[in-house]
Amino acid sequence: FASGLDSEDQFLESTPQSTSTSDPTREMEENNGKAVLAAVNEVLIDKVFSSTVNLSARGVVDFIEQLIAVSEAEIAGDTKKGISGVGATSALPKVAGSGHGLEGPRIFSLQRLVEVADYNMNIRPRLTWSSIWETVGNHFARVGCHENAMVSMFAIDALRQLSFKFLEKPELTDFNFQRLFLKPFLVIMENPGSREDIRELILRCVDNIIRSLAHNLRSGWKIFFSILTLSSSDKSVKIKTLGLAILQRLLDEHLEDLCPTPSVGTAESEDSDVEESLTASQKIERNTNAEDFVELCRASLSFVQIKESDNPLPIGLSMRALCHTACYADLIADKKILPPVSGHQTSDPAAPGYTYEGLSPEESLEMVIWRSLLDGLASGICSSASSTSGGVGCLVQRGSIMAMRAILLRHGKLFSASQWYAILGCVLLPAIQIGAESDSSPVTQISSESPSVSSLDFLGEPLQSPPPFDDEGLQKFAEMTQSGDSSPSRPLGTAELLVEASFADLRHGGDGNLSKAYTLQKTGAEKRIQLQPFPDSWIATTAPIALGLLSDLIISSSLELGKEGREVFWPTIMSQLVRWSVGSSKEKIQCEQVTDEEFNGDKMIVDVKEWQPCEALVRIGCKEWSRVFRRVLEVVPTLDQVEGKAWLKEMSTSLSDTLLKNIGLEEKIRDDIVEAKIASLEKRVQNDGSDYLGMMPTLKTRCIASHCLQQYISTFVDQFAVLTLEEEASCLLDTLNQSRISSMKARKDEDLSHAFQEACLAQWGDSVEEIDAAMERANSGLSHRGSSQMFFLTQEASATSALIILLSLLYSKRQDADCSWDTEAFAEPILFERIIEVLNDFLESEERDGLLIDPNVWRSVSERGGQVAFYCTSFAGVVVQILDMISNLEKEQFDRHKESLFPILCSLIRVQSDEIRHLVAGVFRKQIGGMIGVPTSK
Repeated sequence: FASGLDSEDQFLESTPQSTSTSDPTREMEENNGKAVLAAVNEVLIDKVFSSTVNLSARGVVDFIEQLIAVSEAEIAGDTKKGISGVGATSALPKVAGSGHGLEGPRIFSLQRLVEVADYNMNIRPRLTWSSIWETVGNHFARVGCHENAMVSMFAIDALRQLSFKFLEKPELTDFNFQRLFLKPFLVIMENPGSREDIRELILRCVDNIIRSLAHNLRSGWKIFFSILTLSSSDKSVKIKTLGLAILQRLLDEHLEDLCPTPSVGTAESEDSDVEESLTASQKIERNTNAEDFVELCRASLSFVQIKESDNPLPIGLSMRALCHTACYADLIADKKILPPVSGHQTSDPAAPGYTYEGLSPEESLEMVIWRSLLDGLASGICSSASSTSGGVGCLVQRGSIMAMRAILLRHGKLFSASQWYAILGCVLLPAIQIGAESDSSPVTQISSESPSVSSLDFLGEPLQSPPPFDDEGLQKFAEMTQSGDSSPSRPLGTAELLVEASFADLRHGGDGNLSKAYTLQKTGAEKRIQLQPFPDSWIATTAPIALGLLSDLIISSSLELGKEGREVFWPTIMSQLVRWSVGSSKEKIQCEQVTDEEFNGDKMIVDVKEWQPCEALVRIGCKEWSRVFRRVLEVVPTLDQVEGKAWLKEMSTSLSDTLLKNIGLEEKIRDDIVEAKIASLEKRVQNDGSDYLGMMPTLKTRCIASHCLQQYISTFVDQFAVLTLEEEASCLLDTLNQSRISSMKARKDEDLSHAFQEACLAQWGDSVEEIDAAMERANSGLSHRGSSQMFFLTQEASATSALIILLSLLYSKRQDADCSWDTEAFAEPILFERIIEVLNDFLESEERDGLLIDPNVWRSVSERGGQVAFYCTSFAGVVVQILDMISNLEKEQFDRHKESLFPILCSLIRVQSDEIRHLVAGVFRKQIGGMIGVPTSK
């Protein structure tokens, strides 16, 4: 035939054709048919269809409509056998209303329909042809879903051949004929009744068209992206895999066809008024290209599993799709994809131009091509789907945050402060918070018996800072990645390379150093996978990486934005640190614009029934405070003096406010517990204590938060002491002192102590065995575990330790310290007041309680002392710090305080701790020996 289609119809027969001689009527009809065929010239029959090119526009439409009606009747099996020679496909009798006759489907008219379409395709005006194809395409879509595999396959193959011919001609600007022509493929793919082999055939047709005619595709891309998106939710793993393979090949081999170098609206023209510099056609082209790109991003992201399903995606497909997102970000950064020039909106996520609120028109348009990408990754970050493989869990969640991290770290400089505020407030922070709140694993219920002895040592760590793009090790990884036969010939972009290296490190159990990721790609490289205790816990696996990303963004982008970064960027990130360290905060309410009628000025109202961070989140959040501080202080000396001082003040104020807020919450909860306990005693009624015992876990978590924040100060206080001014130092010292006083009052509160004991008894239960176990613990010296003294002594000790370390650094004469104020005179009176107080209390407690303590505790008091709730053990580490500081005092400094220190040092000689006695001996040898003329060496 002229269409080039195979005219052999015997392939439609599923059973051999048989001739029945028992039916005279049937035999007569067959003979009549043969007579008609012999009388009519077949060439004349062909001419009937080839002559349709001479019909008017209305005439050809009418002809096609009638041909379709005949084709439908033939395919339904209602015509007699003998014209096309196609036999019945089923021996089943005709059922009323079924639409199938005894003879089965025939395709004679369907073949002729293909020929008519072929004849008229290139001679009809496009508008006329679109009217013709709308009718023809609908018929092919229906036939493509036919239950007979051969019929539906014929329809798909006919569509493929017609599509190839149609797409050979480039599409004219401002027209969408390709989209109309290819729509039957999408309709068949969307039909829930379509066969699996037909859907696979459609995908292979799409693949073939892209391979051969990608350079001519324009509006047809939207259809193909929709088909690929549908393949991600198909029941067949084979179809899912094929769909993503097509996307991968598209990126590897046809990227220039998909994203050609823009001929209009380049970077230079964007600096001027775009609306005036572009013609109407150029504006439409820019907008269309942006829409296609957004659909492409959504197609890849549809392969990322974001919720539990009876038909889950293979984890490998999700991880590969996440790599695509980094490639798309690189395309935007390289300006191969330009934003639209008009049409931005914030109300309909499915409509073109969807962007963020609160931005200028230019910023809104820029974020149109970013939003689908960032929103899709955010959905992956907080995915509720289980993605565990080989004992390693939350792979999709961690992969999503790694992809987001690579994109924001490599291309964060493209965003303004307002755009960053939108990304953080509308995308990243909500995703992180949803992930944390959705975690229902046992990790959220784990509670440590002491703030200093964590039961959560299995929590993950934030990722190391990524190496630069030109890092030698990273480039070796890129070379090895592209050395395979199936590897893309195009170079990997900056973000894409970082994602590939991160995934290789995750897959092989690397140490996070991406400069060495190439060693994991070597053949036979050993996989160092460590099984995780709670692989499905988002908090244990993903939370440290997610919060670590915020620290990375401060260094990579916030500091670059100067004052805007400090006033807009930092408060937004700080709100998340506060949320995980302290809980619901004022910043959260402002950021999300949620009104709280119960919040009344400075009055603090605590409702433990609202969301509060579990201990795991508190420890992660407090640790990240330390990381943020340490990294910012490393950069402050390189900033402008004014900006550096502003950052230092902002950071120290934020930390002080967070600690003060936590102390305030802690005091309020303690008061509520005591009041509830006293009220229950006054009523003298049976009470299970649930009113106040239910608040006990929250109080313990608050205490742990204070301890961790104070403990981690030591990790950056060295840098802080060098750079700080008197105002910042005073603010932090006052906060630490308030925490010290508050925890000291709490440990002396008998009512609170009784409430803690009741909480412990409630955990032990009422059985004889449990009570005996409790008594055994008491007799072994461990009765203080979980007690109020254990928690509040530890908090008091960490506050005192941080206070003394900071004062000691300010008191020491350092050449690199800020010389604008007298740090020695400032620190001296406060420091020695605290030193004398701590040492005297330590001696008193050691004399009273020392004999009750297991001798093994004294062998390493600086490490194990916090496990027993006595002042002398909890503060043993602080005493070690004090003695080390005294030993390093200048001669004139020690001389000014020798009268108060000497008698205490003499008393410390008799304590049970060998470590402390050894340090005292060192002080006598160095300080006292020098005063009496004995050389230090002796």
